[in-house]
Amino acid sequence: MTTTTAQKSLEQRIDEIESRTELSALVAAYCEGVDRQNVEKFMTLWHDDASYLIPGGRGDFFNTEGIRQSLVVIDAAWKTTNHWTTNHVVEFTSPDTATGRSDCFAICEHHDGKVSFVAATYDDEYERRADGKWRFFKRHVTRWFVSAGEDIQLLPAF
Repeated sequence: MTTTTAQKSLEQRIDEIESRTELSALVAAYCEGVDRQNVEKFMTLWHDDASYLIPGGRGDFFNTEGIRQSLVVIDAAWKTTNHWTTNHVVEFTSPDTATGRSDCFAICEHHDGKVSFVAATYDDEYERRADGKWRFFKRHVTRWFVSAGEDIQLLPAF
């Protein structure tokens, strides 16, 4: 049985609003960490015992060192990535656990300069533990498509 808004205290409702904001920031920080190749930022997003699952040949990564290794795999596949995440929905399973789903579109540049388009869905499990920070406990990536690399010249920002 789920708790309706009317059954929650004001403190519980405020905590849920703040948690939704923090979880949205977590999902955005994932994209920023990958796209800017910021290992330090990326690694702060995960619990030490987390799972990062990318089926279809990219690999399944477990715990801190495994998740750190996922960035090596991503860097080997792409010179640059630019992610846009949308449709983020969150459902709380307890005050300190939640599930989430978001869709993603990415433009990824190969090391040879060709460009691919990628669409995916992230299915997440989030936990807030003793330090009070929400982090990924599990992220499962479902890639819907990866286009063939095309000779699309990316112009510098102006």
